[in-house]
Formats: sequence, structure tokens, C-alpha cells
Amino acid sequence: MNWIDYSLMVLTILPILATIVLGAFLAKNGKEAMGKPTIRPAFFYTGKFLLFAVWAFFCLVAIFPEYRSLVPFLIQKQTPEVQKLLVAAFLIPANIILVPAYLSMGMVTHIGLPTGKHELRTGGIYRLSRNPMYASFIFLNTATFLFLPNILLLIVMLYGMAVHHFIILGEEKYLENEFGEDYRKYKSRVPRYF
Repeated sequence: MNWIDYSLMVLTILPILATIVLGAFLAKNGKEAMGKPTIRPAFFYTGKFLLFAVWAFFCLVAIFPEYRSLVPFLIQKQTPEVQKLLVAAFLIPANIILVPAYLSMGMVTHIGLPTGKHELRTGGIYRLSRNPMYASFIFLNTATFLFLPNILLLIVMLYGMAVHHFIILGEEKYLENEFGEDYRKYKSRVPRYF
């Protein structure tokens, strides 16, 4: 293993670790992380679960390269070093976007719509993107496909991203109903993703 492989290990662990830490922090403070789905629950939960499973598998293979041989239908037997550098180049913004998004949302982070009183978050990284967590998924999925080029994984990731886009559309309707003109002004000046 070389420095690129070690970098990939760290960069793949960070988003998963950040998600686990946030979940533990919410649980410790008695906060419910599960909210109401904005789309049909079957699509909502499968989209979220499948993306997280793909990223966890990506992380596993980055840490234990011997498991790469278990991935069926890979387009490449090995990932060339230059391609690994490109993977790292996509993982860096994924982490730079995701971790501050978690910090900005903090104790009001939910998987789905909040069930109690909450406020509109427009500070921090939310000044640059209305959906930075979902924007980070674009970088994570690209890195995953570059590291494990596989048509089946690509289909799963495209499904997950399509589901998340519809989740966002539902969240936008909810936020517009909840915050009215404040949200419309925010929406007009900050892009959905980038």
C-alpha cells in the first residue's frame, strides 16, 4: 500500500464516520433522527439504504483491497494509480461539503421531514447550496464508480440519486409551506446543489 491507498482509506471512512458520530450525538441528546418521508416510504428508505450500503462497500474495499475480487462485473481488475488520485480528488470535496453540512444542521438533522418545531437553516455551507448533503453525494457516487467501475453499482447509485432528487422536491414544497416568503427568497439566491 502507498500514500494514495492510505489517503483513500481516510477519505472513504470520514463520511461514514461523520454520519455515525452525528447519529450517536442525536441519540445521546434524545433527538429523533428519523423524520417523515417526503416520497413513498419504499422509495425513500431503499434509496437511502442502497446509497449508504454502496458507500460502506466502497469503504470496505478501500481498506481491504483483497475484497475487490468479490465485486462482480467489474470493468477493471485493478484501479490504476492515476485513477485513484482522481477518486481522491472527488472524495475531498465530498468531505469538505458533507461534514460542514452536518455541523450546520447539528441537532435538527433528520432523515426526512422534521416532526417537531424547527428553523430554516441558511448559514454556513447552506449559504452556498440548499442541499449540501445531497450535493456531496454526487462527489461520493462519482468517486465510488471511478474506484469500482461496475454497471450494477452505477444503476444502484443512479437510482439512489434519482430518489434523493425527488426527496429534495418534497422537502422544498414542505419548506415553502412552512417558511413562506423567507424560503422563497432563500431559494431564489442559493442553488439547489451547486
